[in-house]
Amino acid sequence: MGLDAQINFRTSSETKNKIVELAQLRGLKPSQMLNEIVEFFLDSMETKDSNTIDLNSLYEIVNLQAKKLEAHEQQIASLAKK
Repeated sequence: MGLDAQINFRTSSETKNKIVELAQLRGLKPSQMLNEIVEFFLDSMETKDSNTIDLNSLYEIVNLQAKKLEAHEQQIASLAKK
Protein backbone atom coordinates (compact mmCIF):
# COMPACT_ATOMS: atom_id res chain seq x y z
CA MET A 1 0.00 0.00 0.00
CA GLY A 2 1.45 3.37 -1.04
CA LEU A 3 1.94 6.10 1.53
CA ASP A 4 -0.79 8.28 0.02
CA ALA A 5 -3.17 5.33 0.33
CA GLN A 6 -2.06 4.80 3.93
CA ILE A 7 -2.72 8.45 4.69
CA ASN A 8 -6.21 8.08 3.23
CA PHE A 9 -6.84 4.82 5.04
CA ARG A 10 -5.34 5.47 8.47
CA THR A 11 -5.78 9.20 9.05
CA SER A 12 -8.87 11.00 10.28
CA SER A 13 -10.54 13.09 7.61
CA GLU A 14 -9.84 16.33 9.49
CA THR A 15 -6.13 15.58 9.79
CA LYS A 16 -5.97 14.33 6.21
CA ASN A 17 -7.60 17.56 5.00
CA LYS A 18 -5.02 19.63 6.88
CA ILE A 19 -2.16 17.59 5.43
CA VAL A 20 -3.59 17.87 1.90
CA GLU A 21 -4.16 21.63 2.32
CA LEU A 22 -0.61 22.21 3.56
CA ALA A 23 0.77 20.04 0.77
CA GLN A 24 -1.13 22.01 -1.87
CA LEU A 25 0.11 25.30 -0.45
CA ARG A 26 3.69 24.05 -0.67
CA GLY A 27 3.29 22.28 -4.01
CA LEU A 28 3.90 18.83 -2.55
CA LYS A 29 2.16 15.48 -2.52
CA PRO A 30 0.41 14.65 0.77
CA SER A 31 2.96 11.90 1.41
CA GLN A 32 5.82 14.40 0.99
CA MET A 33 4.10 16.83 3.35
CA LEU A 34 3.61 14.09 5.92
CA ASN A 35 7.28 13.19 5.60
CA GLU A 36 8.25 16.82 6.29
CA ILE A 37 5.93 16.92 9.30
CA VAL A 38 7.46 13.74 10.71
CA GLU A 39 11.00 15.00 10.07
CA PHE A 40 10.21 18.31 11.78
CA PHE A 41 8.71 16.47 14.76
CA LEU A 42 11.70 14.14 15.08
CA ASP A 43 14.16 17.02 14.77
CA SER A 44 12.32 18.96 17.44
CA MET A 45 12.37 15.94 19.74
CA GLU A 46 16.14 15.65 19.35
CA THR A 47 16.71 19.31 20.19
CA LYS A 48 13.89 19.49 22.73
CA ASP A 49 16.12 20.07 25.74
CA SER A 50 18.04 22.94 24.20
CA ASN A 51 15.28 24.76 22.29
CA THR A 52 12.07 24.42 24.28
CA ILE A 53 10.70 27.21 26.38
CA ASP A 54 10.09 26.39 30.00
CA LEU A 55 6.45 27.44 30.30
CA ASN A 56 6.61 27.73 34.09
CA SER A 57 9.53 30.16 33.86
CA LEU A 58 7.74 32.09 31.14
CA TYR A 59 4.62 32.30 33.31
CA GLU A 60 6.68 33.56 36.26
CA ILE A 61 8.30 36.24 34.09
CA VAL A 62 4.95 37.40 32.69
CA ASN A 63 3.39 37.36 36.15
CA LEU A 64 6.26 39.42 37.58
CA GLN A 65 5.96 41.96 34.76
CA ALA A 66 2.20 42.18 35.34
CA LYS A 67 2.79 42.92 39.02
CA LYS A 68 5.36 45.60 38.16
CA LEU A 69 2.97 47.15 35.66
CA GLU A 70 0.18 47.18 38.24
CA ALA A 71 2.48 48.86 40.79
CA HIS A 72 3.46 51.53 38.23
CA GLU A 73 -0.20 52.13 37.37
CA GLN A 74 -0.96 52.61 41.06
CA GLN A 75 1.93 55.06 41.41
CA ILE A 76 0.70 57.02 38.39
CA ALA A 77 -2.83 57.08 39.80
CA SER A 78 -1.62 58.32 43.19
CA LEU A 79 0.52 61.03 41.53
CA ALA A 80 -2.44 62.10 39.42
CA LYS A 81 -4.55 62.61 42.59
CA LYS A 82 -2.00 65.03 44.06
